[in-house]
Amino acid sequence: MLLVIIGSAGMMKAQCGDELMKQALGAMGNYQYIKDFEAKLPAATAQTGQKFSLVLNSRTVYQINVANGASNAEQVVIEIMDGDKQIGSNLYQGKVLDKFGFNCMKTGAYKLRVYTQNGSEACARLVLSLVKQLPAQ
Repeated sequence: MLLVIIGSAGMMKAQCGDELMKQALGAMGNYQYIKDFEAKLPAATAQTGQKFSLVLNSRTVYQINVANGASNAEQVVIEIMDGDKQIGSNLYQGKVLDKFGFNCMKTGAYKLRVYTQNGSEACARLVLSLVKQLPAQ
């Protein structure tokens, strides 16, 4: 029994490491890399999720690419929050997308929340990239 647990932990680490990062970076395309995040969601906390802080600039279009672990029972959901207001998510019309773009209209600190809808254990790598700067009004 102990060997199975150790083996499973090793598989989770292997499938959530560098290969996922390469996959997320590859999906980023020609956009400018800003930051990456490694999400590890144990089953007990998967619905409440993991939170990250980030600073975004006004008049900027961003994209987040998501690479889910191969053994995830479900894909991770990502929300970008400005206080209590959601400004972006990869959950769109009931589907979980592997990337999404959003316009940031004010410079400030934001929260990135990563979770699974049904509370399944999961891991993912996320890459935040700059798509373009919008002209000043």
